[in-house]
Amino acid sequence: MNPTKLLKYIVLILFFIPLKGSAQLPDTLELEEFLALARQRNINVDAAKLDRSRADLDYQLVQANLKPRLVANANLPNYVRTSREVLQPDGNIAFQRVSNNNSALGVTLSQNIAQTGGTVFVRSDLQRFDDFQTDATLYNGVPIRIGIFQPLFGFNDLKWDKRLAPLRLQEANKKYISDLENINTLATQLFFDLLIARMNLNIANSNFSNNQSLFEIAEERHALGKISDSDLLQLKVSLLNSQRNQKSAQQSVRFASSIIYTFLGMNYDGTLLGADTPEASATTTVDVKEALDKAMATRFEQDSYVRMQAEADREIARVKGTGGLQADLSASFGLTRAAMQLGDIYDSPQDEQFAQVTLSVPILDWGEQKSRVAIAKAQKDYTARFVNQEQSRFRTEIQQAVDQFNSIQQELELAKMLQEVAQERFGIARESFVLGAISITELTIAQQEKDQALRSYIFVLSQYWNSYYQLRALTLYDFKSNNNIKQQ
Repeated sequence: MNPTKLLKYIVLILFFIPLKGSAQLPDTLELEEFLALARQRNINVDAAKLDRSRADLDYQLVQANLKPRLVANANLPNYVRTSREVLQPDGNIAFQRVSNNNSALGVTLSQNIAQTGGTVFVRSDLQRFDDFQTDATLYNGVPIRIGIFQPLFGFNDLKWDKRLAPLRLQEANKKYISDLENINTLATQLFFDLLIARMNLNIANSNFSNNQSLFEIAEERHALGKISDSDLLQLKVSLLNSQRNQKSAQQSVRFASSIIYTFLGMNYDGTLLGADTPEASATTTVDVKEALDKAMATRFEQDSYVRMQAEADREIARVKGTGGLQADLSASFGLTRAAMQLGDIYDSPQDEQFAQVTLSVPILDWGEQKSRVAIAKAQKDYTARFVNQEQSRFRTEIQQAVDQFNSIQQELELAKMLQEVAQERFGIARESFVLGAISITELTIAQQEKDQALRSYIFVLSQYWNSYYQLRALTLYDFKSNNNIKQQ
C-alpha cells in the first residue's frame, strides 16, 4: 500500500474511534478507506470478536479440567449445645445435654484422567472434637490418603471435550476471519449503492445543466424561426424532467449516505456523501482448482464438518455410556490415627484401605436403551449425508464465484470502452445540435445512450468488486497479492 494512503487510514481510524456515534465522515469516501472503517466500527465486528472469545474461553475451560486441582475445605467452628437422645445399653433412650465443637479441615489434590474418565486424588484431613461437658479434647486425622474413582463402563465426557475443544477453537478462529471478510462484502455493496446514487445525481446535474443551456439556445433559434414549437416544447419537457430527476437523485444519495452512517454506528447529520470510483486492478485469472484448495484449507466450514461428525460419534458414546450396565470403582489407601494430642496423630499412624465396586444393571427397560442408540445412529447417518451435501454445495459455490470473477473482468473492459465511446458521441452530437446539424431527437438519443453506458459501466464495476470480495471471503485468500488473509 502507498505510504501516504496508509498514513491517511491511520489518522482516520484514530480520529473516529474515540468519537463513536458522533463522528463525521469525510465528504468523499474511497473504497479501501471505507472498508477499513467498517472493520473497525461495524457492530458485526464486535459480534465476531465475542464468538471467538467465547470459543477461546471454552477451550481454556477444557484445558483447566485437565490440570491438577487443589481444594481446601473446612468446617469450623461446628459448635453444638443442645439435648439429644442417646441409646442406652439396655435399649432405652435417655436425653442428655451435649455441648461440643466438632471441627474439621482437609486439603485435596486431584487430577482428572482424560483417557479413562477417572480421577486420582491425594488427601489429608484433620478433625478436632471438644467436649465442653467433660472438658475433653480429641483429635483424629488422616495424614495422607491416596485414592481413585473410576467409572468402568460409563461415558467419558472429558475425553470427548479434549477431542472437540481444539476443533471448536480452530473453527472459531477461521470463522472470525471469515466474518470480517463478510463485512468487507457487505460494505462493498453499500459503497457501490452510494456510488451509483451519486453517479445518478451527477448525471442528473449534468443533464440539467446541458438541457438548460440547450433550451436557452433553442429559444434563440425559435425566435429566428429555425426550430418548431414542438421541438422547443420537447426541450422544455426534457429540462423539467432533468430537474425532477435531480431532486429524486439527491434523495437517493441522502438515503444511501444515512445507510453508510448507520452501518458504521454513527449518527447521520444529513450530509450527502460522495464516493470515488475505484479503478479495477489488473486482470487476474483465478484457477478453479487453486481456489478450491485454498477454501478447503482455510474456511471454517471444513472444521465444522469434522466437528459435526465427531459430535455425532460423541452422542452415540454418550447414549451407550449412560444406559445399560453401569459400574464404578472406588479405592483408596491411607494412614490414620486418633489421639489426645495433635502431634501424636502423625506418630505411627495405622494404615487404612478402602475398595468398592458399585453396579447398576437394567433388567427390564422395554427397549428404551435400544431405541436411544438407534436414534443416535440415525442422527449420525443424517449428519454424514448432510456434510457430503454441504461440501458439494460449497464446491459449486466456489466454482461459480471463480467463473463470475473471471468473466466479469472481460465484461468490465467492454463496458469501459462503451462508456468512453458513448461519452465522445454525445459530445459530438451536442456540438452538432448547436450548429443545427441534427435534430433534438437524435441529441436526446445520444444523451440517453451516454447515461446508460455510464450506468452500465458503474454497475459492472460494482459487480467486479463485489465478486472480488466474495471470492476472498469464500477462500480467505487474496488472489491479487497471492497471500492468505491473516487473523486481525
